Amino acid sequence: INMISSIPATLRTEFLQELLAPTGEPSSAAVREILARARNKKGLALKDVAYLANLKDPCLVSALFAAASAVKDEIYGSRLVFFAPLYISDFCVNDCRYCNFHAGNRRLARRKLSMEEVGAQTAFLINQWHKRILLEAGEDPANNDIDYIVAAINKIYSSRTPKGNIRRVNVNIAATTVENYRKLKGAGIGTYQLFQETYHRPTY
Repeated sequence: INMISSIPATLRTEFLQELLAPTGEPSSAAVREILARARNKKGLALKDVAYLANLKDPCLVSALFAAASAVKDEIYGSRLVFFAPLYISDFCVNDCRYCNFHAGNRRLARRKLSMEEVGAQTAFLINQWHKRILLEAGEDPANNDIDYIVAAINKIYSSRTPKGNIRRVNVNIAATTVENYRKLKGAGIGTYQLFQETYHRPTY
């Protein structure tokens, strides 16, 4: 994601098409070699992912899911992890019609939480016995800049009640810069989630 995000938006579609074209008909041997490396949990190159994205053979697709399941089980085991979402700002510059935060929604009285309000909401969740939070915010560089997000993360981690504190803050915000990803890591986030519908701009 870091590599793709660093590419200007107008060139991303071209970049991905050039990546996918030569991997359009992956051989069984090539795919199984990629899956073997994936099982070692050392990461995959973009070209490897392109091969897997082009899979059509049902047997290879099944092998892909089997490898993903094995890695998931090794990392997480048989457990359920619960988190509570904490929406800190509904300001957004996008116009995704399925989302109530979309920019065209003129009836929404937009607001973002102050740090005091973030602390109060965190305390409420702690008192409900939550230990993990998923911080959510719309994409708006003016209202929801990285400093605001990091300040909210710090406020969440510093909030305590007699029932304890939040052990992990996961973050679901828009794609950002490498520098900003470093700031998120420096703030001690657990995971970063990015729901990217597509990099193909005409489809989007």
